Amino acid sequence: MASLATCTLPTTWRGPSSRKRGNALKANGAPRASSEQLDPVQSVAASATTRRQILSTGLAAAVVGCMPLEASAAAPTFKNPAPLGDGYARFYGEATTSSSYGGYGGNENNFDKFKYFYEIPLGWTADTVNKTEKATNGTDSRWVNPKTEEKVYCISLTGYNRLKDDRQALLGDLALSDYKLQDAIVGSDSIAVSERDVNGQTFVDFDLYGYFGAIFACITVYGGRVYALFSCVPDSLLERDKEQGKRLRNSLEIITKSAEETARDLEFYVRS
Repeated sequence: MASLATCTLPTTWRGPSSRKRGNALKANGAPRASSEQLDPVQSVAASATTRRQILSTGLAAAVVGCMPLEASAAAPTFKNPAPLGDGYARFYGEATTSSSYGGYGGNENNFDKFKYFYEIPLGWTADTVNKTEKATNGTDSRWVNPKTEEKVYCISLTGYNRLKDDRQALLGDLALSDYKLQDAIVGSDSIAVSERDVNGQTFVDFDLYGYFGAIFACITVYGGRVYALFSCVPDSLLERDKEQGKRLRNSLEIITKSAEETARDLEFYVRS
């Protein structure tokens, strides 16, 4: 998940120089006062008040800067996808129903609605998911390289409480309503299956190679839903972008929700 940003809290504060204080007093027609002439109680109180104001402002800014996105996104708006500073951005998805398909990204201020995230290269564009895709195969989001046939898309469906023991059957289930995925599975020269753990969440990875190039997929189950991410690299770009394709696949993570939030989500999905 998101990590705390490195930051430095303010440690000391130096007030205005004596020259500036003197100039300010002269400008107001008052004689320059020495340290002995100033009321010590007033001087200390004014200095302490100013320090508190400066320190409290700096501390608040530093704390906000250090907070992980999950904790701080509810207050200020943030950009979705959020640039990561290395040529990639993190896209947050909602896993919405077919009744609320189409359109995502932009400035967001309600982080609670997001259920997952994954990375995309900067320059890729959102490909709007139509209502039929949403209703039939659960496609929730899709991003494409406008210059090539590379793409990454996420599927989310309800009705799954755990991963099947037959791992390859998981992929077959998702292909039932996706004829392109069916063709890729049938036409694959090889399909490698592996597992990995991400913060206690089990992900099943699939590496498919064939006439189409490569499809790097992963599947996991959380909160009564199955989540699957497919990163597709055409054969002509496989040598160059193979590692990028795997990075996108491996970047999928599920945002942890409380039991109450999960129950509300599934209830809303059923009603919709």
